[in-house]
Amino acid sequence: MKNFKFFMILAIFGLVLAACSDDDEGTMVDDDVTGGMEDDDMTGGMEDDDMTGGTDTVDIPDTYVFERGGESTVSFSGQTTRLLMAREILGKLRDNTSTQAEIDAAFDHQEGASNFSEADLNASDKQVRNKTAGSFFFGNVAPAVASIAIKADFDGYITEQVEDVFPFWNQVATEGNAGQLPDGSSTRYVNGSGLELDQAFIKGLTGAFVSDQIVNNYTDPDQLAQFEDDNDNDVIVDGQTYTDMEHDWDEAYGYFFGVAADAANPVEALLDGGDPSDFSSGSDEFLYKYVDNVEANFDGTAAAIFDAYKAGRTAIINKDYTERDAQADILREKVAMVVAVRAIHYLKAGIAGINGAPGTKFHDLSEAYGFIYSLQFLRSPGTGSNFYFNRTEVEDYLDTIYNMPTNGFWNVTVDELNSVAEAIAAKFSFTVAEVD
Repeated sequence: MKNFKFFMILAIFGLVLAACSDDDEGTMVDDDVTGGMEDDDMTGGMEDDDMTGGTDTVDIPDTYVFERGGESTVSFSGQTTRLLMAREILGKLRDNTSTQAEIDAAFDHQEGASNFSEADLNASDKQVRNKTAGSFFFGNVAPAVASIAIKADFDGYITEQVEDVFPFWNQVATEGNAGQLPDGSSTRYVNGSGLELDQAFIKGLTGAFVSDQIVNNYTDPDQLAQFEDDNDNDVIVDGQTYTDMEHDWDEAYGYFFGVAADAANPVEALLDGGDPSDFSSGSDEFLYKYVDNVEANFDGTAAAIFDAYKAGRTAIINKDYTERDAQADILREKVAMVVAVRAIHYLKAGIAGINGAPGTKFHDLSEAYGFIYSLQFLRSPGTGSNFYFNRTEVEDYLDTIYNMPTNGFWNVTVDELNSVAEAIAAKFSFTVAEVD
């Protein structure tokens, strides 16, 4: 596995450029989900004659349901499509009959190409690769080489899986040699350093793809500022029911909750006092999949995220951009917390199993690897360009646990894993001990 020594993001500007047009059109959230609200309350208390203007203030709804003129204004079908595509790409990485050309094509899907099992995905003009480090920030503020380097990382995971792991799929892995290892009832497929490339790929996309789009794109104040005049004047996108700004915020929501069974109330079962272990994220492989795990240690995390999405969307309807940005800050903080907590969780699991079965230990550390990689995309609260972690810090963490030990995870030490866990926690208000 090649070392992560790509160009560091150096100059962070306050540059604001118009970019990032609407991502999807069409499929709306179920218009019939009202969360118990009366028909005239579906827009948060506005009367019909106030839906395109006026001075009435909209109340925050109980569920993510917003309407105009009796029609839903919530749409994030493009996000749902991409999340489902990512899941299928992961499946291809776990199938040693896949070719590199097939996996690359699915990652860089072109409209109409038969890359997936579902016809709707094949017909879509969406893809995952162009949204990897493809946010407003990486397109308009960061040096262009940053996005190029990040995409190259994910291309590299695919190449290494096909060239270095697939050929040894049915052989037992040994130190320095790729192959398979048992992990309870599961089988793990690792490279010579013990890394599962599929885990590095999918957990790394939690930051580079999903978190980046949420915090550095669709809730980014600079990205949304270009739509403020139209939003102030209730300019509706041609052929749709929403303003551009409303739609951008919904797309951020879609990256978190886009495959939830109940898109209007996606955390109800968890927030009703159920056991987090009973919470099902369905087809999601990213933030929604892991919010219940974080909730188990830090009660209120899921509610804070859901409430921030609802409050920010309501603020957009009320043309209150100060409040919108305050809710975007909450999302930055909580998204970062989900990623960081899971990174620490898997580091601790690796420590606990340091002398145990290699397959189990390597699986935990591979997930830690991907979540650590994701740390570089976590934007700090505030409208500036500060991040919790820069790329050099992330590379140093990965060097410590993977690149520097001889044959990677085979010889990483408890002290090395602990040092990275403590460094990550130091950026937040929680401690390593608080993470299970």
